[in-house]
Amino acid sequence: MTEDQIGKLRFLGRHRCPRCRMPLRADEITCALCQLEIVFVNDLGEIMVHMVAIDDPSDWQDDVVQAYHTMLAVENSGDIYFPKQFFPTIQQHADIVELPDGSLGVRYANRVTLDEIRKTDSL
Repeated sequence: MTEDQIGKLRFLGRHRCPRCRMPLRADEITCALCQLEIVFVNDLGEIMVHMVAIDDPSDWQDDVVQAYHTMLAVENSGDIYFPKQFFPTIQQHADIVELPDGSLGVRYANRVTLDEIRKTDSL
């Protein structure tokens, strides 16, 4: 991965920061609110993406799980949810596709609602 290619990374559409849930445009790969570099290149040159990390979403005794389910309900209703504490994230290999304009699209996005999936930035 070269510096030139890093500048061409983008999501395929609007998405949310996995840590703070800030709504972001496709070309925003670093969150303006919490500064998480959502898509990045690791030391081995692999393109990685941060995703919400919850061990067991069915463990209702966990405060993070409760906040996660609240977030899903709020975002599915069409509203914006900002957690009191940032969600934990984990790094995973990004699924990348080359786009017609030469940019590199990250297929994974922290989308929640159908309306958000329908909202896409022009490629």
